[in-house]
Amino acid sequence: MRHRVALVLTALAVATVAVALAAPANAALPGFQVKISAPGQFKAGANAKTVQAVVSTDTVRRCQKVRWSMLLRVADGVTFDDVKVTRIEDGGEFALQSQINGDIARLTDVQFDPGQLCRGSTVTSRYDISFGADAPAGRITYQIQALNAAGVVLQEAAATSQVEGGAAAPPKATPTPTPPKTTKPTPEPSESQDADAAGAATDDPPSDAAAVLPTQDVQANNAAGESNVPSLLGPGLIVGALFVFVGIGILLRLRLRNREPKRQPTPTSFYPTY
Repeated sequence: MRHRVALVLTALAVATVAVALAAPANAALPGFQVKISAPGQFKAGANAKTVQAVVSTDTVRRCQKVRWSMLLRVADGVTFDDVKVTRIEDGGEFALQSQINGDIARLTDVQFDPGQLCRGSTVTSRYDISFGADAPAGRITYQIQALNAAGVVLQEAAATSQVEGGAAAPPKATPTPTPPKTTKPTPEPSESQDADAAGAATDDPPSDAAAVLPTQDVQANNAAGESNVPSLLGPGLIVGALFVFVGIGILLRLRLRNREPKRQPTPTSFYPTY
């Protein structure tokens, strides 16, 4: 039974906190007052400035805890990407729950403010707000609400500040077109210049390259002449001469043979009988 009671109480507490964070009631209660102090202007890229809200009461005798919630609206070019909001408490950051819907964001304390609101005393909230260096000019409005433990709005107040945009980037310089380079015509050498060049070529000593090339050719020819490769010219001439002499001898012999008289066969005394 005790466990069931504990579970029910825990569920009720969680539901109460969820309601307080999600959608606080907008009906303000009498006897409370909220005052806002905010700079009239922010500058893009500059250090953060402080927006502060103070809640007080002079009629309620019982002290109570307070949770702060801010409705932040951006306009005229400024977006939430340009804004940075830090909730400060006791010199350090205080956790916030954020909900963004279009150009309106709700920033609500995750925990109750460390202070206690009593008659004759106050509770203060502090927000450090800054804008990026490239933020455009625009306007920002903050509506700060003090909520009680049940998520009911005790009282609220609003203020608006202008945003001075960052310096516009200088226009890119248009590169100056470079004129095309013109090639000067090479003057034709005159006869006197040709003569001078020829004389200079004759008078100048030969370069190392000119001195080396003939020597290399001579060495190459000598190497070719001194090689051990046998020449076929001599044996070819000898064989050809032999064939010529043999052919001439055969022709002479045939000619002499044709000049010899033909001998008639000597008749014999034997004749055949019929």
